[in-house]
Amino acid sequence: MDHFIPTSEAARRLGVKPATLYAYVSRGLLRSIRQPGQQESLFDRLEIEQLGRSNSSARRESPNLLRFRAVITQVSRMDEGNLYLRGHAIDELCGRVTFLDAARLVLSRPQAGVHRFKLTPAEHRLVQALPLNRRLPVAVALLGASDPERASLDPDRHAGLSLGLIELASGLAESGIGLADPLVQALLVCLIDNGLAASTTAARVAASARAGWYDAQSAGLAALAGQLHGTAPVEARALLRDVLHGRAVSNAIRQREDTLGHLPGFGHMIYRGDDPRARALMSLVQSNGMGARELGALHAIQSVVQRPLNVDGISAVICEALGLPDLAGEFLFQLSRTVGITAHVLEEYQEAPLRWRATSAG
Repeated sequence: MDHFIPTSEAARRLGVKPATLYAYVSRGLLRSIRQPGQQESLFDRLEIEQLGRSNSSARRESPNLLRFRAVITQVSRMDEGNLYLRGHAIDELCGRVTFLDAARLVLSRPQAGVHRFKLTPAEHRLVQALPLNRRLPVAVALLGASDPERASLDPDRHAGLSLGLIELASGLAESGIGLADPLVQALLVCLIDNGLAASTTAARVAASARAGWYDAQSAGLAALAGQLHGTAPVEARALLRDVLHGRAVSNAIRQREDTLGHLPGFGHMIYRGDDPRARALMSLVQSNGMGARELGALHAIQSVVQRPLNVDGISAVICEALGLPDLAGEFLFQLSRTVGITAHVLEEYQEAPLRWRATSAG
């Protein structure tokens, strides 16, 4: 409850009288709660701040106005040096639990059963003919098209669908991807969620409109397809390969920056030092005594760019050291993030609908 403030404080922040505050509640602009033994109602501090940033005309709109609100999540928490999934630091999970167990932890629906997906032979041939990074998105669309309950918002069913997709993925992956490999499992655990990234935000917007599981997943996977998001492990691996094949580090970096406008594998908007997921995975790779050449190339690049390592860089090392298919890094990212997407979707169903407000550019 630390993000809730009493009526008097909420009114002070908005510069209005308490009666006006309750008028906002009656018109659907704000929500309030009462706690036993407390004289004042409580208001969500983030909602108050959001309303305070809107112009005054927004507060006079119709009673049917959708709330303008911030997103509060318990799926994961980030700070400058760590990532927590449902309160567990990532290094407590990486290499210590299976991807399926981590998925059950994040989904927080222990009673959910595993949904058994089945593609028709024709659908399976279609999906297998696609590039590896398009198989999960297309499979989700095909499965949704034939599911009579595709619009269901039932949380246990959603969790079961998510767990079932993990099971189905082994049949969608190329033979060269051993999903049971300990390093692959650790990578999958680390990629489940990382706050409100583009993929989980897109899925929450769809869920806010009460889209079902398949459509919310499709929204999230579509956002994940961008070169600033889900394709980053593949681009980081291409950079790593350039150096491994003897190209000068500075030239390899320059070409990647010229082509993409950024350097995949290094730096992060939140983490000040190395990405905690990268640290945990790096420790596993080193303890397994593998990937010496790949790690050497990665360190050579980092010594030039002088930026912290992120999870895409170590994903590139793992995929290259294990000899996985070229697009494996993106496929694994997609598979893992479908779990985080589901968890965010289930949270969003419990919230007032999201509404974005455009402002004039002047």
